[in-house]
Amino acid sequence: MRTTIGTLPWYSTILCLIAGVAIGWWHPGESTAITAALEGRLLDLRHVLRGPLEPPQEIAIVAIDDDSVARLERFPVPRGALAAAIDRLAEAGAKAVAIDLLLLDREPGGEGDALSPGDSVLAAALARHGGAILASTEAPQNPADADLVERNMFSIVRAAGAAAQRPAGAVGFLLPVREFAQEASLAHVNLGREADGAIRRIVLAMPIGTAAYLPAMPLEAVRLLRGLPRSEVQLTVGESISLGRQAIVTGAQDAIGINHYGPQGAIPTYSFIDLIDGRLPIDQLAGRAIFIGATALASGDVFLSPFATQLPGVEVLATAAANAAGDQYLRRAPSTFLIDVIVAALLSVLAFAAANRRSLAVAAAATVALWGLTFAGLQFAFASAYLWLDATTYVLVLFTIGLVTFAARVVQQRRISGRLERERDNLARYQSPLMAEFLAERQGSGFDQRAQEAAVMFVDVAAFTLRAERLGPTATVAFLRELHGRIERSALAHRGVIEQFMGDGAMIVFGLPEPRPDDAVRALAAARQLLDILADWNLDLEAAGHDPVRLRIGLHYGPVIAALLGGERQGQMTIAGDTVNVASRLQEMGKEHKAAIVASAAFAAGVERAGRDDMLTGLRRLAAQPVRGRNETIDLWVWP
Repeated sequence: MRTTIGTLPWYSTILCLIAGVAIGWWHPGESTAITAALEGRLLDLRHVLRGPLEPPQEIAIVAIDDDSVARLERFPVPRGALAAAIDRLAEAGAKAVAIDLLLLDREPGGEGDALSPGDSVLAAALARHGGAILASTEAPQNPADADLVERNMFSIVRAAGAAAQRPAGAVGFLLPVREFAQEASLAHVNLGREADGAIRRIVLAMPIGTAAYLPAMPLEAVRLLRGLPRSEVQLTVGESISLGRQAIVTGAQDAIGINHYGPQGAIPTYSFIDLIDGRLPIDQLAGRAIFIGATALASGDVFLSPFATQLPGVEVLATAAANAAGDQYLRRAPSTFLIDVIVAALLSVLAFAAANRRSLAVAAAATVALWGLTFAGLQFAFASAYLWLDATTYVLVLFTIGLVTFAARVVQQRRISGRLERERDNLARYQSPLMAEFLAERQGSGFDQRAQEAAVMFVDVAAFTLRAERLGPTATVAFLRELHGRIERSALAHRGVIEQFMGDGAMIVFGLPEPRPDDAVRALAAARQLLDILADWNLDLEAAGHDPVRLRIGLHYGPVIAALLGGERQGQMTIAGDTVNVASRLQEMGKEHKAAIVASAAFAAGVERAGRDDMLTGLRRLAAQPVRGRNETIDLWVWP
């Protein structure tokens, strides 16, 4: 059987819609440390579910690995070895060489202001290549060199979005040795870890000096790879970066999400020592942007990614360059924020509709299906369109709306159940509790005009008219309440249905709402219990100076018709048939035979069939007794 509870009114959808828009506008994946960490893990999960992705072949890495450090016997590597690598790359036809090493200080060995032999060789190699990029990093206390900054900065088209968030005053940077910087491009290599240590985005434009912005090394590498002049790389702060004809959409932080290609080595990687020893084929390097950086364990420049616990920083930069070159970066910008708000609003309505199904099983299934479709949509948007939608927003909307809807339905159901319980209690005051439950379960249609057997008891007070005359109206009502309460107690104790109270008497049926084999046994037990109750009551009445109460009880067992009687608007569940008439006549015959109980032979036979003939002990059998209104005589069993 399906379990159902009450549903909420349709206008609750409006409240859910408002809540969904509010959560979407709050954008929890960017709002707090806890929710941002959750969003990061959900993004990592999307990477893992998608699996590794083939990177563009325009980007490669020359790694200063453990073998290279062992051969060169030092780290950082000698400047002369670095110069040799640059010359090899120039000969191979590499379009850009991005050096992820901070060349901040001169190498020892120079006299006065002169460069050391190694530094001189490196400066010459940088000049010969013409497409080299040197690393710089933010240092708030270090003022930037104005002329070096000016020749490497963006051309700012306009300030929008987060332009007002630029730090006040000059922003310092650590720059390479001046002689190196004059022969190469400068770019920043700042990589910000998330709260959990993972790397998920890179800022493409960092503020430097008082008004300038310095490009990230991956962006500068793509510019040189495509042979674009600086004038074709333009920044709109807080919105986008134009790279020739390509528009890279950024957010308020001028950043893009990093679309990781796989574990370490997903970007084609070659050993630094193999390069300078001439063991790399030229066709593997020609026409590419090459990143030189450390992957040796001693470098310590590693990050957490969805596919690797220790991803070298140079591979992060190369990945970001491949993202930009192949237009595969993750979009997390004002446009995705708008999508998040719209989807959050839609999900809030759908989550309410799913959780508000009348059947709890259907509501649960619909809710689970909605969760599944939502995550499938998130994964599809990520894998096919590189959209970094805020999964945390969707999870919070689905969880909050679903939980609140189910909770509200439970509260509503408790209120409805309480009201129905009160209504059932009220109904039970005018119907037997057995019949009230039967009616509440709507089984009345199967009850109407049902032929069955039942035991019928009629109860009446002897000499009630004289008693009522002596008591007066008020005391008579009190007397009847006491009497009816005792009749009810004995009837309910044996599952008897009080069909009606008739002044000083009552009609009780044993066999409703469903007949049972022991109906006659229970009827006789109820009659004897009623007499016992009456005996105790008479002791109290006599002590108070009142006459004792004497009852006359008629019992008969036989076929009846269970039926719904009454008009169109008001009905009554009862039984009809000759069995009812005979039981009424037997109650009247109690006066004639001076008996408290008068039962028919058919009733006694019903007791015996149930295996309880012992209960007939104390009853005296009278053969062939006439009954008013009947032609045939019947045998009686009487209790004096």
